[in-house]
Amino acid sequence: MVIKMTKEDSASQLINTRQSILEAASKLIADKGLKNTSLADIAKEVGISKGTLYYYYSTKNDIIYDIADIHLAKITEELISWIDNIEHNIAPEEILKVVFEKISSAETRGKLHLYLVSDAVTSNEQLKKRFKEKYKEWRISLENGFRKVLKDRTANSEVLSHIILASLDGFTIQWLIGVEQVPIEGIANLLARS
Repeated sequence: MVIKMTKEDSASQLINTRQSILEAASKLIADKGLKNTSLADIAKEVGISKGTLYYYYSTKNDIIYDIADIHLAKITEELISWIDNIEHNIAPEEILKVVFEKISSAETRGKLHLYLVSDAVTSNEQLKKRFKEKYKEWRISLENGFRKVLKDRTANSEVLSHIILASLDGFTIQWLIGVEQVPIEGIANLLARS
């Protein structure tokens, strides 16, 4: 008996396999680094042949771009959530504390972020362009959030947005290195009083 797959089944299998590939590649990149992760490694991790992997992704860069898009979308969602919470009258320092902790301390995502940024900065112009666009979007989102939170204060929301964005990358590096306990609460309180 031959079982015939419907178009919906084929589309679902395509999506599921692509998702498995991206999850495996993200894990491997976070563990081994971008340069040390090969297509063969990814195929093996997913449990498919390298030829099957080529059916879904013809190059490593195609995988990297999809991972970067998903990664950047997650960070964007968290920033949008931060702005949405502002309307619920949460204290600015509490919002900043949550943003710093959620975005900076996710170890696997933090490693992945640093590997992707490193590749963007050193050798991958297409990825650099994507990061440049997203960083601008994040900074503007932060600026708009600060305008809501600090409406009665004289603080410069644009300057604060640059400081927060740079701080997030810096905190991520410090968490991953394990430098020392970053006083997130104190930093959030200081910035909220600006």
